[in-house]
Amino acid sequence: MNRKILLIIVIVFACLIYSSAQTEKLMYDKLERPQGITFYKMPVGLCEDYPEETTTMEIIRNDFEFLKKHDIKFMRISFGWDAIESEEGKYNWLFWDEFVRMAVDDYGITLLPYICYVPQWISTGAKDTMYFWNYPPKDNKPWGEFVKSLVNRYKNRIKTWELWNEPDIWIYWQGTRKQFVDFMKAGAEAVREADPTAKIVFPGIAYDPEFVKDLFKNWGMGKYFDIVNMHNYYETWHRHPIEEITNYVNEVHDVVWRYGKNQPLWMAEVGYSTFRKGARVSDSFNAYYDYEHSPEYQAVHLFKTLALVASTEKVSAVAWYEIKDLPPSENVIGDNDNNRYLGVAYPDHKPKPSARALQFFNELFSKKYRNGNDKLKVDRTVGSETVVNAFENEDGSFIVTAWIQTTIPGRTGDDKSGMAKDTRKETIGIQLLSDLKGDVTLYDELGKNKEFSFVEKKGDTLVLKDVKLEGGKIVVFEIK
Repeated sequence: MNRKILLIIVIVFACLIYSSAQTEKLMYDKLERPQGITFYKMPVGLCEDYPEETTTMEIIRNDFEFLKKHDIKFMRISFGWDAIESEEGKYNWLFWDEFVRMAVDDYGITLLPYICYVPQWISTGAKDTMYFWNYPPKDNKPWGEFVKSLVNRYKNRIKTWELWNEPDIWIYWQGTRKQFVDFMKAGAEAVREADPTAKIVFPGIAYDPEFVKDLFKNWGMGKYFDIVNMHNYYETWHRHPIEEITNYVNEVHDVVWRYGKNQPLWMAEVGYSTFRKGARVSDSFNAYYDYEHSPEYQAVHLFKTLALVASTEKVSAVAWYEIKDLPPSENVIGDNDNNRYLGVAYPDHKPKPSARALQFFNELFSKKYRNGNDKLKVDRTVGSETVVNAFENEDGSFIVTAWIQTTIPGRTGDDKSGMAKDTRKETIGIQLLSDLKGDVTLYDELGKNKEFSFVEKKGDTLVLKDVKLEGGKIVVFEIK
């Protein structure tokens, strides 16, 4: 072959490899907010767990089709050490080889896996037939070898690896803090050895920023992780109103800023169930209004959650838990009721309203944006229970969200069944200190247009007059 032609072929091939690598890199870069960037975009994906004993390729393909239909680009999953190496030294990759190939190659999904749980053969709690998987291993070497094998196997398709899940609560970790530190070090070192370009994710905490603080400040664990994950289930498993999620994000951010390396933050597990029995939702939360924990209000709560998290400007990616409700036959860890009703779809993949709400959020917040509350003024009565946030897009347009807070601390009533009617209504005025044209579109949480014509321009200020809010509902404005 002519040397010149051969040289051209080599150059073209090298360019293709570089292009492919850049595409792969960019796919993951979207999940890390670069430091110092004024405007940013917070993508939202979904979570799903796949027990090998009950999952079929038909279920998996239907999940992927659901993501495709709703334009979801990434998914948090789990790789079970206990399932893949149920016998010492014998790895069973058959299920996951096809899963990863199908997800990445056929559907273009970015996978965000976490690695868990301890096999019985090496568990220090092997005699505990129910919870052997959340005890430390007798030896961390097999754990490191498993992690290394896993990362090596899929490093061309997966570039982030989260080690463990919710270690701040006993149900996922029954060892000491020292045992967990040693366990994490072994896992992190194995990831680094197998793929130095991969990002290592600190395991998503269930609720306690002090856990991250202890590991970073007192155990020096910050240097082992590139991303820090946190979970949230306010108003399902926690008594806090969803509006307090911004305090939670800021607490974790402060810990990571002070004691870590200011790593990017994820909220790669957040949810709200559609279960309730009378007033009772869980041991930690009772509903007050009749609409709470209905499929319709789950959609409202989802949009509220995402808007609040986005308003902090501190979270690089969110994953809602989960794709679909669980069938009655499937085992769950922990709360048997709420865990079955967290999906944005029913077990047969029929979407709940929240699936559309998630899709609409991603559509509306598709541009780069920042918190615009410095240009927002709200006219409301003293003691108002309204929550209003503004977001300024990079192109100068705005998004404004507003609602009446549902969960008010200290509010109780005689209606023990939790069926109180929410008759609250408020009318507010919204001023945006920006020279906008005044093109205003009003939406609900599902992206349905509503009529709104009370718009007035006063110099460089745009005024939205007589904005009517009702309990249990949300209004969303797009303003150009």
